[in-house]
Amino acid sequence: MKEQLSQIDQVLHQGIAEAHARAKTAVSKARQSMSEALTESARCAAIIEKAGQIHKQDLFGFMSDIMHPQEVKDYLSFYDAYQKRPDLPDKRQLQKAHVLDQQEMPIMVNVTPKPPPSVISTASTFIGKLNKVIERRPAEEWQQGEREQVKDVLQPVVDFYNSL
Repeated sequence: MKEQLSQIDQVLHQGIAEAHARAKTAVSKARQSMSEALTESARCAAIIEKAGQIHKQDLFGFMSDIMHPQEVKDYLSFYDAYQKRPDLPDKRQLQKAHVLDQQEMPIMVNVTPKPPPSVISTASTFIGKLNKVIERRPAEEWQQGEREQVKDVLQPVVDFYNSL
C-alpha cells in the first residue's frame, strides 16, 4: 500500500511541477503581451493627442474613418492616466486600453425629470419630521430664545396656512 501511495505521490509531484512550469510560462507571456499592449496603446494615444492639437475643432471627424469617437476618448483617457503612472496600470487604464472588457454595459438612464413634489406630500413629510423631533425633546423643555427662533422659522408656514 505504501508503494502505491509513493507512486501516486511521485506522479502527483511531477504533474504539479509540469503544471507549475506551464503556468509560469503562460503568466510570463501574458505579462509581456499586456505590457506590449499598454505600450502600443500609449504610443497610439500620444499620436492621437498630437492630432488633437492640430485638429482641435474636429478630432472625431478627422479620426472617423479609423475609429469610433468613444475609442478616441478611451485612448485619451488612458493616456492621461498612463502618463501619470506608466509602471502601475490600474483596472480603469486596462479597460480604457481595451485590455480588459468593461464588466458592466452602460445603463440606460431615464432622463425624464420627476415631477416636483406636491404641496400636500411636502407638508406631510415636514410635519412627520417635525413631530419626531418634538417627541424627542418637547417644546416645554425649550428655552425662551429657542421658542422665539422656532416662531420666526415657522412664520411663513403660518402665513401660508392663513392665506388658504
